[in-house]
Amino acid sequence: MIRLKVGDIVARKSYGYDVLFRVSNIYDDMVDLVGMTVRIIADAPIYDLKLMTPEEISKIQKIQEDHARLKLNRCYSNLSSRFNIRDYAINYDRQFQKNGRLDVYQKESIYKKPGIIMHLDGDGEYAVRCKETYKKMGLVAHAYHVKEAEQPKYIYNLLTRIRPNILVMTGHDAFIRKRNDIYNIDNYKTSKYFIEAVLEARRYEHNLDNLVIFAGACQSYYEAILSAGANFASAPKRVLIDMLDPIIVAESVAYTPVDKFVPLAGIIANTREGLKGIGGVQTRGQYREGMPGL
Repeated sequence: MIRLKVGDIVARKSYGYDVLFRVSNIYDDMVDLVGMTVRIIADAPIYDLKLMTPEEISKIQKIQEDHARLKLNRCYSNLSSRFNIRDYAINYDRQFQKNGRLDVYQKESIYKKPGIIMHLDGDGEYAVRCKETYKKMGLVAHAYHVKEAEQPKYIYNLLTRIRPNILVMTGHDAFIRKRNDIYNIDNYKTSKYFIEAVLEARRYEHNLDNLVIFAGACQSYYEAILSAGANFASAPKRVLIDMLDPIIVAESVAYTPVDKFVPLAGIIANTREGLKGIGGVQTRGQYREGMPGL
């Protein structure tokens, strides 16, 4: 039997080594796991795990990063062809790199302002990586590491302080398949916290177009999260979602003009599992233009 410690990177033999996990806890012959690129928590017996080598990890991460970059670029391209905003996103990122500061007011003939994002993530590493990705997209995003169980407690005060247009509440989740009942909230690891957090957010702003909400993680209770007031949620077919899927949704909303509806089919097509993983309701974009520029 392999010897493991917290922080080791492993994969499950019984699932064909399909997902990389970080060991979060060890007890007796069982191990708690957190997905490295998908938003799932799991447990497994030690005998079912393989300790991955640095070479194996690097190879898999390279493939996943290339795939993620392709998805993000495709999303940019779709928005660009539809709303003519890609040049702004690129210029905005270049302006950030040059000045080393974030400034949504461009000195141009037109004033351009994408939606402001607040992102709560139950995984600290994901929160950092998501914040970096938002920055590359040219978006103003306030990203916080807040455990799923704590999100309902903090969300209202954070909303009153940040006043975002777009709210993402995510982290890790899992459906306990051996219990079989997908309509029982007790069969989900963290879905109840996402539901409670959405209800709190809607207490702050009830209008679905004034505050656009994405909530959920892998295998989350989609119907209940959407019923609580989210615009977008995971996962209709209780499948895995990618770390970047909530970002794809948020970016699409941020760059869709306020007088247009967000292209639901286009967003969902760019996520890991498509309609199986992400769903939502008709929602207006949060991108605004005006003149003269500032």
